[in-house]
Amino acid sequence: MKMIAIIGDEETRPQIRKMFTAHQVSLFSSIAIRGCSCESRGEPVAWWPAGKEIPTAYSSLCFAILEDEKAEKIMSDIETTPVAADPAFPAKAFMMNVEKMI
Repeated sequence: MKMIAIIGDEETRPQIRKMFTAHQVSLFSSIAIRGCSCESRGEPVAWWPAGKEIPTAYSSLCFAILEDEKAEKIMSDIETTPVAADPAFPAKAFMMNVEKMI
């Protein structure tokens, strides 16, 4: 078993769902994420709890636990045809072994 996790801009979530459907993934989870950038671009970044706001971006993390073959196929397809609402920022995909699932 493998766990596939795909993280991308919030706008990529429908594309990820479509890809999972095409691969007959019947069950997956999706989480909205507020990502923060630590790049200052010349200005100091103020850290919580005081100061300026940290620049944020809204992302989506979709993940599923799958059979090895299906997970490998999805990773291969993402490598060949990146999932992206904006081609400059394609979604990132990760595959991890699942040692045990109860």
